Amino acid sequence: MDEYDVAVVGGGPVGMWLAAELHRGGVRPVVLERRAERPPYSKALTIYPRTVEQFAMRGLVDRWLAEGTPVPSSHFALMKNRLDFSFLPTRYPFTLFLPQRRTEELLEDHLAELGVPYLRRHAVTGLRQDEVGVDLDVDSPGGPVVVRAAYAVGCDGATSVVRAAAGIDFEGTPDTWRTILGDIELADPPQAPALTLNQPGGSMYMVAIGGGRYRLAVIDHATLHDPLDKPATFGELRASALRLAGTDFGMRETPDAWLSRVGNAARQAARYRAGRVLLAGDAAHIHYPAGGQGLNLGLQDAANLAWKLAAEIRGWAPPGLLDSYQAERYPVGLDVIDDSLAQCGLFANPTREGVALRDRFNAILGTHPSLCRELAVRLSGLAIRYPAPGQLPLPGQRAPDLDLRVGPSATLFGVLPPARFVLLNLGPAAPAVPDGYADRLDTVTAELARDPGEFAGVRAMLIRPDGYIAWATAADDEPPLDTWLGHAF
Repeated sequence: MDEYDVAVVGGGPVGMWLAAELHRGGVRPVVLERRAERPPYSKALTIYPRTVEQFAMRGLVDRWLAEGTPVPSSHFALMKNRLDFSFLPTRYPFTLFLPQRRTEELLEDHLAELGVPYLRRHAVTGLRQDEVGVDLDVDSPGGPVVVRAAYAVGCDGATSVVRAAAGIDFEGTPDTWRTILGDIELADPPQAPALTLNQPGGSMYMVAIGGGRYRLAVIDHATLHDPLDKPATFGELRASALRLAGTDFGMRETPDAWLSRVGNAARQAARYRAGRVLLAGDAAHIHYPAGGQGLNLGLQDAANLAWKLAAEIRGWAPPGLLDSYQAERYPVGLDVIDDSLAQCGLFANPTREGVALRDRFNAILGTHPSLCRELAVRLSGLAIRYPAPGQLPLPGQRAPDLDLRVGPSATLFGVLPPARFVLLNLGPAAPAVPDGYADRLDTVTAELARDPGEFAGVRAMLIRPDGYIAWATAADDEPPLDTWLGHAF
């Protein structure tokens, strides 16, 4: 079998987005997927604003917007007082609901457009690494083979073979309770596209997923501690809905209904890198899907890792760049895990104290808009920022889709599809750029077309391939290209 620059193990959304970004970074990935075909059900369906922005930065967002259901709010711990997203500083101030299966189909189509190989029925069973590469043992349709790559990235889920083979511990706590979720048809659905209920006996969440089907998740205190291996049944889901909502919304038990139990295990890989083996997505972290944050967390892992790994392979990465993947993404993963645990503490505590705490927190949300706004910004993914030096507060934060005046009207995201660094010159004099960076840097000179807000006085910005600001200046300083882009060739 051919050698590759990166073997991406696991062909779910995280693995496919990583492979696409690696390809844009100028290296040769291959996706190894153990399953023969995609499951008919969808584990995830929630896409938050920062993830929508990622698709927009690559010119792909219309594919998701054409099919997803936008809802201008979300929730914290399934509280009745919802979090308004309409104020968020983005072109996409909403939660976009689209079943994971459809996201996977869109991503696989995109990989085909790029020419990235996606190999089904290729199950990785082990690996060995040396100073220059990784050998992966693969069960393929033609029998056992060895795939050689410079690096391997495990995007193969909570039971990651790659993580185990690399000797990376998965630290945290196991399941102690489980809840039921399902995708079902409803004859008498609620009027709103999303419904949140929080009662003394538990909580329930429902959202339309298209085709007359709804995702229904119940946290029923009466069944929380049923045996962990007890199969989920339609009757149990209906009984929980009746207990919590007083109605079953006309549930129909159809052959294609999907039911599953979801546990509260919370674990994180002790490290995201072991030599030439790295982890992303559920292989690096798992948590109860409170707020549906897992898919977004994994896709953002992929966006952060891809350009750094491509830079390392192509030989221009400055020292420590690849290790910054762990430094930047581990704290974000831990924050999401803690956020999920906090929500579980509010909606999965059946004691009198737990019910009182939930009721009090819901009342606080209803009377403190500033708290709702803070939670909304955090959940949206727009608040993520990475440590970065500089006198201005901008470095480390995401670059919004600024309106630019460059000949015809344009936006910042419109210049980001190539997934290279962008030096955005906003001042009268453009900083000098040495020769030798054309393969990894685009230079754009423009004016801001609208009220500059926090960007008032900024003369230039260096924007990373993943859309975060690496450097900004209000003077005529030269950009620290060697710090971020290594030496010119």
